[in-house]
Amino acid sequence: MKKIFSILFFCLLIISCQSQKIEAQHNEEDKAKYFLGTWRLSQKTYKEGLETKVYNLHECMKQYELIFEAKVEKTIMTKTFATGKDCQIKSQSEGLAVKISDGSFSYREEDLKRVEHYKMYSQNKFSIIYRDIINGNVTEIEDFYQREK
Repeated sequence: MKKIFSILFFCLLIISCQSQKIEAQHNEEDKAKYFLGTWRLSQKTYKEGLETKVYNLHECMKQYELIFEAKVEKTIMTKTFATGKDCQIKSQSEGLAVKISDGSFSYREEDLKRVEHYKMYSQNKFSIIYRDIINGNVTEIEDFYQREK
């Protein structure tokens, strides 16, 4: 009788683990679908002490885009930039394979692995949160992206 209960318990344990794995996979697929499309940088904020301040975007920064596309079982991200006088010089990264999970996405850019932490605000707005040095202090920066229609 103990053997039957042990085998039954073991089977239930395996089924439970498999269902959690399937649920996590669906969650990652939903996150990837959320990002599909073109996103334009709309605002940049940073913390100075306890106060959150808005950084004035230069014209070229307003043209910065992240483009997410679904390709054969993976998500590809392309970054586009504008530089130069009147922002006439356009450039973009090669398609980067992205792994999206809860709260972050990761990719390899050249030989560096990058992890970007994000926060979703609505179906059409998300932000990337990172730290950088401003005026000699390590500061939290939040870049907001708006979905292009």
